[in-house]
Amino acid sequence: MNGQPTLSVVIPTRGRADVLRHTLDALLRQTLDLSCAEILVVVDGDDPATCALVHALADGAPCPLVALSQRRQGPAIARNTGIARASGRVVLMLDDDITASRTLLAAHVRHHAGRDDAMVVGPLPMERIENEPAHHRLTRRWWDEEIREVLSPWHRPVFRDFVTGNVSVVRERLCDTGGFDADFTGYGREDYELGYRLLQAGLHFVFEPDAAGLHRYRKPVGEWLRQFESMAQADVIFARKHPEITGAIMNLSPFPVIRWNPGAVAAGEALVGHLNQRGGLAWKKAAGYVNASYYWHGIRTAVRDRAELGSLLRARLAARSRTGNLGFKGMLYLKRAQWGLR
Repeated sequence: MNGQPTLSVVIPTRGRADVLRHTLDALLRQTLDLSCAEILVVVDGDDPATCALVHALADGAPCPLVALSQRRQGPAIARNTGIARASGRVVLMLDDDITASRTLLAAHVRHHAGRDDAMVVGPLPMERIENEPAHHRLTRRWWDEEIREVLSPWHRPVFRDFVTGNVSVVRERLCDTGGFDADFTGYGREDYELGYRLLQAGLHFVFEPDAAGLHRYRKPVGEWLRQFESMAQADVIFARKHPEITGAIMNLSPFPVIRWNPGAVAAGEALVGHLNQRGGLAWKKAAGYVNASYYWHGIRTAVRDRAELGSLLRARLAARSRTGNLGFKGMLYLKRAQWGLR
């Protein structure tokens, strides 16, 4: 490679060498001249298999392919590690389970030419798999709807369009805004929070269909059910940092308020697992109950006190009604919600 690279691809990963191999293979077969790129794989925790894979593929690769190891600290800090090490003017963030289309890198680079205010986002359609389980099908359809919304001519860009599975930003602008917030140590929302700060800093979204990447989603159903607890805890952190958008944050996962019942949740998880291959109405109701239970359990364990809980609930309801005047029904809802979360 001659001189400084134009593009640095940052991929956080841990314990998924078999998945990562497909991602790296696709990146090494791009239409872009890879002499202007580098690929940085941030290994988040002890993972000899992933390091060995990267080292093996680096031999003879058309661009630098490097494994950066760190103690396990979560995806936000892992991405910051990659951004700090990056040499390219533009940083492209990919997840480790994304198979890039051959034009993905070139499409990202094209939009950053002559400007530094773009956040380029590529679609991430989920792979259809044989004998698709219900939670996979539900997630795939949700992503399909998200892609249709983002690519529609009527879409108004918002912070949740910043999805780190496939997004690029000029490195200097990432550094100017402080990168990912290290307080987000669990699953979820670290990308939305950074997207909000970048929007506030004057950057603009560009949605590029030619930058598509196939999402090879393989999350087990149990992990899918429980992820909403971590997302809820992240919502509390997000709202503390940006109280001016608390209403929008608290409607990212608009589950009905449900009191935590460990026995009922365990029974619901068992039913979801039993019916997950075929799905159906009973599966949908059980999954919705368990998702909501984990979400509100996460909220309740993350808030400092009842006052903070009440503030989050009021902002949630006010955003839905689009007015700060909750009225009698709104106040009754808040009382019931607070009681249900005790």
